Amino acid sequence: MVGVVAVAGSRSLSSSFAPLVASVVRSVVGSGRVVAVGCCVGADSAVLGSGVPASSVLCFAAFGRGGVGSCSLSAVSAVSAFAAAGGSVSWWSGGGSSVALPARLSARTAAVVGAASVSCVVFFSSPSSRGSLLAASLAVGRGLPVFAFPCGFSGSALPSLGCGSWVAVGGSGVWSGAWRWSSSCFYVFD
Repeated sequence: MVGVVAVAGSRSLSSSFAPLVASVVRSVVGSGRVVAVGCCVGADSAVLGSGVPASSVLCFAAFGRGGVGSCSLSAVSAVSAFAAAGGSVSWWSGGGSSVALPARLSARTAAVVGAASVSCVVFFSSPSSRGSLLAASLAVGRGLPVFAFPCGFSGSALPSLGCGSWVAVGGSGVWSGAWRWSSSCFYVFD
């Protein structure tokens, strides 16, 4: 069974960070893992355009084929091109057209993180990025390692994911700018 890494991030992520996203995705795929990603503009679109083989990406779309049920933040053309290239797309992830779009997007994020078996990587465009925070929080809740790339702000401003703190990865290479969530929660079971 191949390990799956969830990749999430801000819809407002500047295209100037697309090379960073692509480098991280290539690193993950180069290690023999598969990437799970959503369907929006910004970070998701950068993953779909990273140049890795379509067989190395699982896409979860909160809309249907041809963009049915999409919105202005949906990367319909990127998802459609990925599907046309033979990529695996789970259409209507998060519910069908009768489910309100915000609820569908949240459930789609849960599906992306739920597909992960190795870790979650999140590209934050700001400390207040709700979707990015949701993905990271869901991953922590599943006990997955979470790595964050603060894009355009200091890593010390990353939002808290509960009891614990962000620790800079450091070193060199593409992962040197990442921060890893270090949980300090202790549970007592009766």
